[in-house]
Amino acid sequence: MEATLAKSFVKGANLRRWLNRKDCPELVRALKDIFNKSFKSAQQQLSGQEEPQTYPSLDSFDCAHYTYKGVNYSRAQTHLGNSLVKFYPSSSSTEAVVGSIQRIDIQQGHPFFYIQRQEPLPPHKYDPFRRYPWFFAKMYSSKMSSGLLDVVPASGILSHVARYNCSGDRAVILTLSRVL
Repeated sequence: MEATLAKSFVKGANLRRWLNRKDCPELVRALKDIFNKSFKSAQQQLSGQEEPQTYPSLDSFDCAHYTYKGVNYSRAQTHLGNSLVKFYPSSSSTEAVVGSIQRIDIQQGHPFFYIQRQEPLPPHKYDPFRRYPWFFAKMYSSKMSSGLLDVVPASGILSHVARYNCSGDRAVILTLSRVL
C-alpha cells in the first residue's frame, strides 16, 4: 500500500512540475486554470482570491473541504477519513458524539458542518473497551443514524476519529487527539 501511495505522490509531483514548465502547452495550462478555479478551498474563496462573479453571493456557499485552526475537514463524499469527527451536537451539550460530515456550509464567513451521527452500540452488544476508560476507543454500531443531521459550528468539533468496521454490525471508533 505504501508503494502505491509513493507512486501516486511522485506522479502528482511530476504533473505539477510539468504544468509549471514554460514548454507546457497553452491548452493544458488553460485546463489547469479551470481545474484550480473549480476546486479552490473555502479559505481561498473567502480571502478574495476568487473572482467575484464565480460566486454571486459569498454570504453562504457549500464547499468540499475546510481547514479550521490547521485541521482539514472534508465532507464524506470528498474524503471519508477527514469527515469522521467527534463533536458536541449543541453548545449546551456535555457529552460528545461521533459522526461523519455530510456537508460543509460557509455562512457569512463562518463554517458549519452538517454531521450524520454514528449509531450507538445496541445494549445487548458487548463493548470490550468499556473496561479501559483511559484508552480512547469505543465500540459503536457500524450503521449511521437515519435521523436529522446535526448542524455544528467548527468550534464544536473536538477531533477527528478513525473508524474500523468489525464483524457483527459493530465498529471501533478511536479518537485521534491532536498534540500542539
